[in-house]
Amino acid sequence: MEYDYFKLGLKVGLEVHQQLDTGKLFCSCPCILREDAPNIIFERNLRPTASELNSIDEAALNEFKKRKKFIYQGYADSTCLVEADCEPPHEINKLALKTVFEVALMVNAKIFSELIPMRKIVIDGSNTSGFQRTTLIAQNGEIIVNGKKIRVEAIVLEEDASRIIEKHPEKIIYRLDRLGIPLIEFTTAPDINSPEEAKLVAKEIGSIMRRTGKAKRGLGSIRQDLNVSIENGARVELKGVQDLELIDEMVKREIQRQIALLELRKEMIEKKLIKTDFDSEIIELSSLFNESECKFLKEKTVFGIKLKKLKGLIGKEVQPKRRFGTELASVVKAKTGLKGLLHSDELPAYGVTEKEVKEVNSLLECTHEDAFIMVSGEKETILTALNAVIERVKLTLDKGVVSETRNALEDANSEYLRSISSSARMYPETDLLPINVEEKQLNELKKNLPLTEKQRMELYLSEFKLSEKLANQMKLSNHARFFEKKVSEGFNATMIASLLLDGLIGLKRKGAETDNISDKMLEELFEAEKNNLISKDVMLDFLLEWSKNPLLPLNELISKQGLNSMDSIEAEKIIKKIVEEKKDLIKQNGMRSVSALMGEAMKQLKGKIDGKKINELLKKEINEVMKQ
Repeated sequence: MEYDYFKLGLKVGLEVHQQLDTGKLFCSCPCILREDAPNIIFERNLRPTASELNSIDEAALNEFKKRKKFIYQGYADSTCLVEADCEPPHEINKLALKTVFEVALMVNAKIFSELIPMRKIVIDGSNTSGFQRTTLIAQNGEIIVNGKKIRVEAIVLEEDASRIIEKHPEKIIYRLDRLGIPLIEFTTAPDINSPEEAKLVAKEIGSIMRRTGKAKRGLGSIRQDLNVSIENGARVELKGVQDLELIDEMVKREIQRQIALLELRKEMIEKKLIKTDFDSEIIELSSLFNESECKFLKEKTVFGIKLKKLKGLIGKEVQPKRRFGTELASVVKAKTGLKGLLHSDELPAYGVTEKEVKEVNSLLECTHEDAFIMVSGEKETILTALNAVIERVKLTLDKGVVSETRNALEDANSEYLRSISSSARMYPETDLLPINVEEKQLNELKKNLPLTEKQRMELYLSEFKLSEKLANQMKLSNHARFFEKKVSEGFNATMIASLLLDGLIGLKRKGAETDNISDKMLEELFEAEKNNLISKDVMLDFLLEWSKNPLLPLNELISKQGLNSMDSIEAEKIIKKIVEEKKDLIKQNGMRSVSALMGEAMKQLKGKIDGKKINELLKKEINEVMKQ
């Protein structure tokens, strides 16, 4: 469906969260995600605390009411006591700070002269401490998209949360490998006025992040939150959009949802409904379903409520394949953990018969205009769920659209997640000192900011003589600045670009964890080749193994792979033996036998001496045989 976005008063703001590959923010642990079995496990319970103004954040309070237990998994060699909240945070990661300064300078944002680390209360278990460390870095920047200025409200550096491994009704299992990874939060003003523009702005922000060369890549490394509102609607935060291509569709579907809810409110008002009409008695219905064919209700504790004059409205579509009843169900799921409800607009169905529907209508005293909702489960949970339904229906009558945080779904729809967090959850971090920002440092960074895509294309094509294909691939590669550095040191541009692009792509197909390959690892690898510790022939094979175990020191991996260098005298002995065994072949084919013997020589010597040197030694020994 197409809309006139100007008439709708559409406003969209973006919050882009980009992980950095710089080491963790407040300790020296690496920024790698692991799938092997953890060797550290511990358990926590969390509760909210009042802010300095003696107020408690509503979102945190709602999480606490779920009374969940949190299990944390870690690794002795890549997570530490800081992640476990058993040790104070270390000094902030200087490379992460430098990177966020570069991002701020690229959008002409005002960087504060003093940075104050803060604590943001988060008690959903995603942080062991019950809070997230976050630091406001800069404000009042701008980006230009299609000639239009989009204001940048804030740039923040914060630590990422733990990741969920398993989720159960009574507990959540988290892994600490992601906790503490530096995260840049880049927030725009609500200056975006169409779904298509939202996608373009997100792409431009992503480009800015990637130009630094420190942006992590891969699924989940960049996440977008969308703040969407229309006139007479409300600001709704769509949380965790991972697929850039879905952004425009997400905005369109939120517009559709808000319009549908405003129309639903209008119909409720036309029916002369008032909020007290929904102060319905919650009635037990269990006995009606003792012999039911409905597996959700049979021999279960079942309660229901009447919703006055809402017949036909519970089934009203608000998004594709989502109805108002689905909206109510998502609120129930978020607040109680119950995964569903049944409503009269969809019955008879799911094994509930026409006879049973009539009996429910009779017991709840529903007229032909009324709707009903049923929920099964534990009695206390059901009562909480049905009260949440009543509250939501009243809010719909009162406002139409509720300002809230919603979870972005893979099909571009969304579901209720929680109420929007308030400022009551922020207070200063007591374990970290303020950070003074030197003007001299910023001036030095300004002189060496990452090149733009256009500048890189001009440099790569005209001076580095790359092909257009390689230049296009390299311009936003995380290794672009490393590439520029190596070319400035005299390395062949095409050779380096091919290694960093086609070479790494080939490794990924072989199962390499290429997201783990850092510029530091590449620099060490080139240095090892320069010092004859490994040969050029095995650089990619070596990276394949190293990417799977990036914590292993270079010298240990060289020894483990048997890649220690060999001097020419030892290599010559091996080649002489190969040639001696193939004398008849050499006398028959002459120098043409070089290629035939090269395979055996590489098999024995690959990684221990350069392939070019092997070729030279082979030719020399074959010449000696031919002279005999």
